[in-house]
This record gives sequence, C-alpha cells and structure tokens, in this order.
Amino acid sequence: MKNELSFKNIHRLAIPALIAGIAEPVISITDAAIVGNIPENGTEALAAVGIVGSFLSALIWILGQTRSAISAIISQYLGAGKLDELKTLPAQAIYLNVLLSILILLSTIFFVEGIFKLYNASGLVLEYSVDYYNIRVWGFPLTLFTFAVFGVFRGLQNTFWPMVVALFGAAANIGLDFALVYGIEGWIEPMHLKGAAWASLISQGLMAVISLILLLWKTNVSLKLTFPLTP
Repeated sequence: MKNELSFKNIHRLAIPALIAGIAEPVISITDAAIVGNIPENGTEALAAVGIVGSFLSALIWILGQTRSAISAIISQYLGAGKLDELKTLPAQAIYLNVLLSILILLSTIFFVEGIFKLYNASGLVLEYSVDYYNIRVWGFPLTLFTFAVFGVFRGLQNTFWPMVVALFGAAANIGLDFALVYGIEGWIEPMHLKGAAWASLISQGLMAVISLILLLWKTNVSLKLTFPLTP
C-alpha cells in the first residue's frame, strides 16, 4: 500500500518520535534531580550520577545508532514492497545489539574504578560512582534491546508504540526514584544513590519487556535467529 506524502502523515510519524526522543533522556535527568536533594552527601552523589551518566550515555548513543540503521533499511524495503526479503534482519540486529552490549559490559565492569579515575573522580565520589555503575550498567543490554525494537517499529512507519514505551519508562523511573531514593515510610527503607540506580534498572527492564510484547503482538517480526546472516 502506498502512503500519501502529506503534512498529516509526516506529523503522524514525527510528533510521536519527537516525544519519545524527549522522554528517553528523562531517566538520567530524573536520577540527577532527585539524588541531588539527598540530605547526606547529596553533592557527591550528584557528581557520581553525572560521571556515570555521561559514560553510559556515550556508550548507549554510539551503539544506539543501530536503531537508525535498522529503521532506514526496513523503510527502504517497505517502500519497495520487498519487506519479505528482510524476515531475518530484525532478529539478527537485535541479537547483535544485545551481544555487543554484553561484551562492552564485561569489558568495563572489572576496570570501572580506573575508568572513573580518568574522569577525575576520587574519594567518596569515586566510591559512589562505582556503586551506582555496578547496578545501573546491567540496564545497558536492556536499553540497546529496546532501541533495536524501536528501530524496527520506526522502519515499519510506526512511531506511536515507541513513544508509549518511552513515556511509560520515564513515568516509571520518576515514581521508582521517589520510592527507592527517599523510601516509603513503613514499606521501603531509603536507598539513596543505590535506589536511583535500581530505579533506572527496573524502568529499563520494564521498557524492554513491553517492547518485546509489542513487537510480538503488533508485528509479524520473528525473534528466531536464522542463517545465513543478512548482508
């Protein structure tokens, strides 16, 4: 089916994509805003969040560009009416993303203290940075999985579901930050900086699970890895 090129269709794709793009960085921004108000050592905790956030953001946005590549390739084949020729690409791209993220995770987690010393972290800031990273880094594969799924949806000319997932993740992160960082009297003890890390990890896990469900429910994409690999 050929879509009419019009401002209406452009806006239908662009506006949800724009909202999703704004929602994604909210996770790191929320951590910083809430951690900065911790009564005890809030300044050091905020510095740790900034250091870890900048390091993880660099990794995520470098490898996260595979989302754009997947989207562009699927869009081309969709427009040419040859989408059946790409049946194996989404699964291969998703597995590649997750594999790369795990390799990077394993290659950094044992040297994380030295990495953050290069950011001039020392003393309590270095200790906080290591504690925060050792929890939050496990969300790295989940984020890249989610980004790969977003690329599939965008290639299929559907930016609505990525927007929904991004907004849900941002909202979940905000709620979890308040609950885990400051605690809930009688229910949850305040976890301070580690609470912010767990809030980010849990929200990233929720986004990955919802993305997987939507991918299997709303598309015909199979996650079965088949060979030969798509060139």
